[in-house]
Amino acid sequence: MCGVFGVSNITAAELAAANDALHTLEHRGPDGWSHVHEQGVYMGHRRLSILDLSENGSQPMEADGVYLTVNGEIYNFKGLNEELIKNHKVEFKSSSDSETLLHGYIHWGLEELLNKIEGMFAFAIYDSNSQQIHLARDHAGIKPLYYSFVDGRLAWGSELKALERFYEDAGLQYDYSAVYDFLTYKYIPSPKSLYKNVFKLPAAHSLTYDMRSKNLSKTKYWSLKSNRHIQNEDEAKALIENAVRTAVKSHLVADVPVGSFLSGGVDSSIVSYEASRCVDVLNTCSIGFEDEKVDESVYANAVAKAIGSHHKIQVTHHDFVNQNFRLMKTLFDEPFADTSAFPTFNVSALAAENMTVVLTGDGGDELFAGYNHYLDWYQKLTPWLGFLWPLRPVIQFVKNRQLGVLSRLAKKAEIFTILNPLERKVRLSGGVLKHDKIKKTFRKKYNIPNNYDDLWHFKAHDMAKLSPLSRALYLDFHTTMTDDILCKVDRCSMAHSIETRVPFLDKKVVEAAWQIDEKLLVKNRTLKYLLKKIYEGKLPNECLYRAKQGFSLGQAKSGDALDLRHKNIQQNVLENVFEIEVS
Repeated sequence: MCGVFGVSNITAAELAAANDALHTLEHRGPDGWSHVHEQGVYMGHRRLSILDLSENGSQPMEADGVYLTVNGEIYNFKGLNEELIKNHKVEFKSSSDSETLLHGYIHWGLEELLNKIEGMFAFAIYDSNSQQIHLARDHAGIKPLYYSFVDGRLAWGSELKALERFYEDAGLQYDYSAVYDFLTYKYIPSPKSLYKNVFKLPAAHSLTYDMRSKNLSKTKYWSLKSNRHIQNEDEAKALIENAVRTAVKSHLVADVPVGSFLSGGVDSSIVSYEASRCVDVLNTCSIGFEDEKVDESVYANAVAKAIGSHHKIQVTHHDFVNQNFRLMKTLFDEPFADTSAFPTFNVSALAAENMTVVLTGDGGDELFAGYNHYLDWYQKLTPWLGFLWPLRPVIQFVKNRQLGVLSRLAKKAEIFTILNPLERKVRLSGGVLKHDKIKKTFRKKYNIPNNYDDLWHFKAHDMAKLSPLSRALYLDFHTTMTDDILCKVDRCSMAHSIETRVPFLDKKVVEAAWQIDEKLLVKNRTLKYLLKKIYEGKLPNECLYRAKQGFSLGQAKSGDALDLRHKNIQQNVLENVFEIEVS
C-alpha cells in the first residue's frame, strides 16, 4: 500500500509544489519517498514497504523508457514473472510485485496486462517512447485514484488532498451538484468528486493521455457477468470454498506482519478461519462497545477461540465520536456520512500496533446476499405498496412539518409508499429524496435544476433485466461497495499506515459467486445461506446464524456531535465539518 501523485506538463519551478502534494500522502507511505521528473512528467511515490523491503522495491520504477508508480498488490505476480522470464527473458531486479506490472506492460501492452493481473491496484505508467500516460484502477475499485484534466494537463493522486494541495494557488471550485448527490447517497458518487474538473477513475477502468495529440480516452476493461448456472449445492460449496481458500492464501503473502480484522460476523470470521489454516498463529483484532446492544465482542472472542488466533479487543467509549467527528474531513477530503468510519478508524489503530497488513471480510455481503434489504426490497415491502401509495401526499406533508414524533413516524412510513426500488434504496439507506425540504432549499441556494435526476448514479449501474435479487447485488457491488465501504476501509486503515486486503473481492471469487444459483444464496429467508453451510462445523453456529449487525455507534445522547434526532447526518457533515450551508 502506498500513495502516488503525478502531473504532466510540469516545469522545474513547479517541482516543489508537486513534492508538497505528494507529501500530503505520507500516511499512506511512511517508509520513504521518491520521484522522477522526465520530459515534463512528474511521478511521485510514498512507500509503505510490504514486499521486498530493500531499495530494489522502491518506486518510481523504470525500464526501457517506461516509468511506473503503483498503490496496491498483485497476487498472481509470481506466476506472471515465470511467464515473463520464460517467454521474454526478463531479468528482474527485485522481488516486488510492482516490477511485474512494469515488465508486463513493456511486453504485453496495457490491455493484456490488465486482463492478466489479479489484485488491488491504482497505477500510473508513463511511456516516454509513445509519449503516453496510462492510469488504471482494479476491477472492484479497492484502491482509490483521482485525476484532473485542465488546460491540457493531467494530474492524478491516491487521495483528493494531493490534488487540493497542488492546485491550491489556482483554486478549485466546489461542484455543488456533487454535494447535492451527497445528500442522496451519503457519499459523492463516482466519477464525481467535491470539485469541478477533478474526478474519481471508476473501478475496472483505464485512462490514457496522449501527450502529442492532447487526447484523453477512458476504457472499461472488465465487466461483472451473470452466469448463475450452478444449482447443485455440493458443487457450489466446493467451488466457493476453494475460491475463498485460494484467495486468502494468496492475500497472506508479505514480508511484514499480517493479521485479520475479526468482528465475529460471518465474513470476517470466514476470512480469519481460512487465514488461521495457513499460519502458525494468526493475529486478529476487534473493538467492543459499552452499549451492549451493538457490542459484538462476545462473538469475536468465540471465533478467536475456535480458530486459535491471538486476539486483541479494545472497548470503544461513547464519546469517541465527539472527539473524532472532524476526522470525516481529514480522512475523506469530501463529504462522507458512513458513521461506521469511526469504529473502523479505531480498529485500524488497534491493528497497527502489531500488524502492517490486515485481511478484511468486505465484499461478502454484496456477493453472497448478506444485507437485510435483499429481502426487504422485493418481498416484505411489496404487499404494502399498493395499499399505502394513495396516502403518500399526506405522509409527506406530515413528514416535512415540525411535528415531533408524528413527523418522525411519517418519515419511516414514507418508505412503504415508494414504488421505485432505486428510490426506495435511497430512503432505506438514510438518503434524502428530491421532494424533501432540505433538498428543495439546497437546490434553490446553489442553482441545482429542478429536473436534476437524483438517481442518475443508481440508474447508471442498474441492470433491470436481472432478477430482483441479482439486480440488487449488482447495484450494490458497483455503487455503495466501491464509493462507500471500500473507500471507508481504505482511508481509515491508511490513516494508520496499514494495508487492508479483501479476499472476497479477488477476481476469481467474484466470478465464482456469480455462477451460483440465487436459490443457494438466500434459502428459507436465510441470507448468505451457501457461505453459512460451507462453514458449519468450522465456525460457531451462534456466529454464523445470528442477525447481521455491522459496525454501529449505539444510542446518541443529547449534545453529541452526531446526535441525529434534530439533523440528518448529511446536513451535520456539510454544515459542521465542511462549512457548507444547507438550510
